[in-house]
Amino acid sequence: MQNLKERKPLLFKILAVVLLVLLCCNLPSLLFWSLCLKEDLFRPPNTKVIVSACKSAKVFGVPGGEALFIREGLTDKMYMLDLRTGEKRDIPNDPLLLDYGVFLTPELVWLEGSFSRPESPGYRPHYILDLTDGQRYELLELDWLPRLEGFKFDPQYYAYFQTPEKVFIHHSRNTLIALSPDFRQHPERNVIFSQYALSQGTNPQKGELLEKLMKDIGKGYEIVDFSLNYVDVPSPTGRYIVRGDGIYISETHTPVVTPAGIRSD
Repeated sequence: MQNLKERKPLLFKILAVVLLVLLCCNLPSLLFWSLCLKEDLFRPPNTKVIVSACKSAKVFGVPGGEALFIREGLTDKMYMLDLRTGEKRDIPNDPLLLDYGVFLTPELVWLEGSFSRPESPGYRPHYILDLTDGQRYELLELDWLPRLEGFKFDPQYYAYFQTPEKVFIHHSRNTLIALSPDFRQHPERNVIFSQYALSQGTNPQKGELLEKLMKDIGKGYEIVDFSLNYVDVPSPTGRYIVRGDGIYISETHTPVVTPAGIRSD
């Protein structure tokens, strides 16, 4: 009993040191939580919280402008948030989604491949991930099909672009994806194509030749590049155009929002 009484002060000291170390290590987290809760509780009037910062969430826009892809860091939960209804829709936890996923629509995601020849070590195909059922559908890479003499792209492959239901162009990645009307039943008709196959040593604007090709063929296409570095993105209603330097009215190209702020006239 005497030994235990003698050890108690030492145990209390050790416990105090441990608690102090833990407090110092977690001080940034504690400050974050206090500020986070304060912002949630005392936010400005007429302000709506879509995703609380307390959830350490990563949020990405989705083409169409009516949904957000959200991954909550604390819970590791992923879902699609419908901005019109507020509905949260769980999505499949595909291992390639976070690192290689590029949203084409709220239901379809391009799982970016390795952009190397199929025989290359570590080659990874391109896929379409269907978020409605979690299934992957491999894309046929037209870039690696046999070429004409002089290594020119064979125009016969343009037949793949004649009957697709959806065509997506991503300017920053110089890539076009075409999906057939029944792409789930016939994935062999779904293709991916790079502008590099057309450039032939020239240096066009990114995505320029892909847009020209679709216009020449007479096919409509959707732009899925949100970087705004090489393309103007229309709003869902078509009334506005979003550019890298602001938001403009489509018909008049009058700036509505610029880096300097919102226009009042």
